[in-house]
Amino acid sequence: MIYADTNIVLALVCDDDLSDAAEAWYKSVDETIAISPWTVIEFRANIGLRVRKKEFTRAAGLTALAQFDRLVDSALHALAPAESHFLKARDWLAHPECALHSGDALHLAISFGHQCRQFVTFDQPLGASARKLNLPVHVLKP
Repeated sequence: MIYADTNIVLALVCDDDLSDAAEAWYKSVDETIAISPWTVIEFRANIGLRVRKKEFTRAAGLTALAQFDRLVDSALHALAPAESHFLKARDWLAHPECALHSGDALHLAISFGHQCRQFVTFDQPLGASARKLNLPVHVLKP
C-alpha cells in the first residue's frame, strides 16, 4: 500500500502545474493508494481557500469536492488514525532538525502506522524531513 499526500490528490482532481506528474504516477501504481481523514480535511480546506481567493468559483469548488468524493469512493483506501499515530507524530515533532509541520507528521504517522511501504508527495521539504527519520518517501517531480 502507498500513501498519497494531499498535494498528490489535489493535483489529480484540480488541473494545475502538478497534474500531469500526478496523473502519470497514478496510472503507474498497481497497488492500493491510501489516504486518511486528515487528507479529506486538508483537501476541503484547500478548495475553500481557492474559492475565497477567487481562484475557483463556488461552482468549481463544489465540482472539485464532488470529484474528490468520487475518487475516494472508487479508488482510494482511507486509513483511520489511532492514538498511537498522534503519539508517533508528537515524538517526531520533538526532533526540530526534521522541520516537520504538525499535519505532515500526522500524515507520516498514519501512513507508516498502517505499514504503508511508501509515502508519495510533491513536497520536497517534507521528503527531506521524512528521510532524516529514515522513512521511505518518494518526492515526485513536476
